[in-house]
Amino acid sequence: MSGYSFEHLSAMFIASAARSAPKRLVSSVLASPLSARNSDICMLWHPGYRKRHGLRLAAGSIVSLAEAFLKGIVKLLVKPRPFGYALYGAAGESVLVITAAMCGSETPDGKFKTPYVETEEDDALFVFGLKKDCGRNPADVNELPVMKKAILAFALIKSGISAFTEIEGRIFDKCLLLLKWLSWVLSLRWLHDYYLEEVLSGIVEKHGIKKIGCIHEMHFYSRTVWRVAAKYNCRGYTVQHAAFSKGKRWYFCFPEETESGLRLPDVMYVYSGRVSDTLKQYYKNTLFRLGCSARYAHWKNVSAGDKKGGHFLFAGALARFDNEVLISSLQKAAAASPGGIKFRLRLHPFADLSCGLKRWIRSSEEKGIISVSRGRSLKEDIENASAVIGMSTTVLEEALIMGRPVVQITHPEYLEYIDIEGIDGVQKADYTDLSFSMLKETAGKAVDVAAMRDRLGLNNPVITYKRLFGDA
Repeated sequence: MSGYSFEHLSAMFIASAARSAPKRLVSSVLASPLSARNSDICMLWHPGYRKRHGLRLAAGSIVSLAEAFLKGIVKLLVKPRPFGYALYGAAGESVLVITAAMCGSETPDGKFKTPYVETEEDDALFVFGLKKDCGRNPADVNELPVMKKAILAFALIKSGISAFTEIEGRIFDKCLLLLKWLSWVLSLRWLHDYYLEEVLSGIVEKHGIKKIGCIHEMHFYSRTVWRVAAKYNCRGYTVQHAAFSKGKRWYFCFPEETESGLRLPDVMYVYSGRVSDTLKQYYKNTLFRLGCSARYAHWKNVSAGDKKGGHFLFAGALARFDNEVLISSLQKAAAASPGGIKFRLRLHPFADLSCGLKRWIRSSEEKGIISVSRGRSLKEDIENASAVIGMSTTVLEEALIMGRPVVQITHPEYLEYIDIEGIDGVQKADYTDLSFSMLKETAGKAVDVAAMRDRLGLNNPVITYKRLFGDA
C-alpha cells in the first residue's frame, strides 16, 4: 500500500473533491466509493483485473453511468423508498450504530439484535436505513425537496470535475475514477450518508452522547459515524467485523484523506496482533485492543473432530468472481478424478452466479458428478469433509478450526480476502494448478487448530456492549 497506486490517485481525487464540496456534503464525499474502496463489490480495486481488463471496466462504467442517471431521475420524480431510524434501549452516554437489514433485525418481542456485539435489553442501539427495515415503529427522516436534492447533486458533480482537472495521473485512470464518481452522484446513493449524519447528530445532541460505537470499522457509512463523533468530541469505538486481509481496501486510508477531514475510530477491537500491526501505520491515533467478535463466539466451544468424512467440500463466497474461479477448479478436479470420489459444493446463500454456472451445477448434480449442500449446517458439511477448498470464503477459516485441511485457490486478477498464511494445514494453489492429486495430498495434512483459533481471536473475551465501551 506504499507509493503511488491507483488507490492513492483515488485518495487524491477524494481530497480535492472534499475541499471544493459544500461543507454539509464533506461526510458524504468521504463515504463515497472512491474513499471506501470496496473490492468485494467493485472490480476497479483489483489491480490485476484492472490492468488486464481496463477497457472492459471503462465500458462497464459508461453503462453504469447511464443506469445511475435513470435511477436518479426515477428517485427524483417518483416517491422514493423512505429512510427511517429507531433508537432501541435506554439512551445514556453511549450508543451503538447499526445499519438496518444488513447487521441486525428486530426480534418478535420488540428488541433489536445484532450478531456482531452482544447486547442487553437497556443497551442503546441506533438503527438507520430504509424505514421498512428499522422495526415496527421507526421515525421518519425528513426528506429533502426534489430541487434541493438536484442542487446538492450538481454541487457534487462540480466537485468531482474539479478533482478530475486538479489531480495528476494517467488520463485513463482519472476517467475511470470520474465515471465511478458520477455514477455514485447521479444515483443519489450519497443521500444515505447525508441523512445519517443529520439524524445521528440530532440523537447525539438530544441525549448528550459521549461514546459512539459502530458495527463496521471503515465501511462507507462508518466514515460518517466517525465524522459525527469527532464533531461532538465523542469517542468512537468499533470491533473487527470479519476476516481481515490487505485485499480489503476500505481499511486503508491515505494522508490526503485524513488531512481533508476523514476521521478514524478512537478504539478498535481486533482479533489478533497481526491485524493491529498491519493497521497501526494508517491509524496512528487509534487504540487497538484484542477481542472476539460475537459473530465467531459460537466457535469458542467447538473442538476439532478426529473423524474425516469422504467428500471434498468446495465452498463459495458472495462475489461472482469467487464462484467463477471456484467452480472452474471444481470442474477440473471432478474431470480428473477416478470414479467414486465425492465432491460437494456449498454456495453462499446470496451467491452471484452466471446463468452458465447455474446450468452446469444443475446438470452436474443430476448426473451425480457433484452434490450441492442444501439444508445442511456448515458444521455438518465441514465435519464430513476430508478437505475444504475455497477462494475468499471464511469457511476456510472455520474448516481449520475444526481440524480440516484446506486449499486456498488464488487468481492473479483478484485480491485475497482472508488471511490464513503460515498456518499448518493450508495449501495455496493457483487456480490453474489445482489437481485431484493435490486434493488427495492436502486431505492427509495435519492442521494447527490453535493457530487458527488465535488468528480469529477465539482466545480473547467476546465483545459485549459493556466491554466495547469500557475504557479500563
